Amino acid sequence: MPSSPFGHPHTQGACYATWYSQKKARVLVGHFGFTTSDLEDLQQQLLLALLERWPKFNPAESSPQEFVSWAIGRIVADLIRDQQRRQAAEPTQYQPIDELLNDEEASLPAACIEADPVPAIDLALDIEVVLSRLPPAVQETALELRTGNISEVARRLGLSRRTIRDRVGQLREAFVRAGYGDA
Repeated sequence: MPSSPFGHPHTQGACYATWYSQKKARVLVGHFGFTTSDLEDLQQQLLLALLERWPKFNPAESSPQEFVSWAIGRIVADLIRDQQRRQAAEPTQYQPIDELLNDEEASLPAACIEADPVPAIDLALDIEVVLSRLPPAVQETALELRTGNISEVARRLGLSRRTIRDRVGQLREAFVRAGYGDA
């Protein structure tokens, strides 16, 4: 077993673990309350947690790159869950409407205007309807894909990646038929 997740090649010639952690950290920025100032910290957290999980790597079960992808995916999910818990625990600060109004102009700043929640609710309901019309196996795959990539889902469900890709194709077709996306 290699003593480190680092040094395994990537198509760019860089270390796969370093490249993948940077990629995932960049994806997190701008979502779930992570900002650009968190980027370096996120990368370090991902790499540190990967090092902690590396002793579980078994070359007979997967390639180093697959293990790195799986481990970092799990770590990202943990980071998101932790961030959501922190945000839920923090009370929202409200300003009285008087403080928001400007004496010179009686309009609220653009940041204070709330988006209409109806389109998001409609979309969620449409997704629910589309998924309900699919076979249970495809529904299960869709739910699993919310927290993992194709390789991870295939491993968790005990199926081949080809089978998962076929189910993703069925999902795409169903959403295109429902008017979401292009064929």
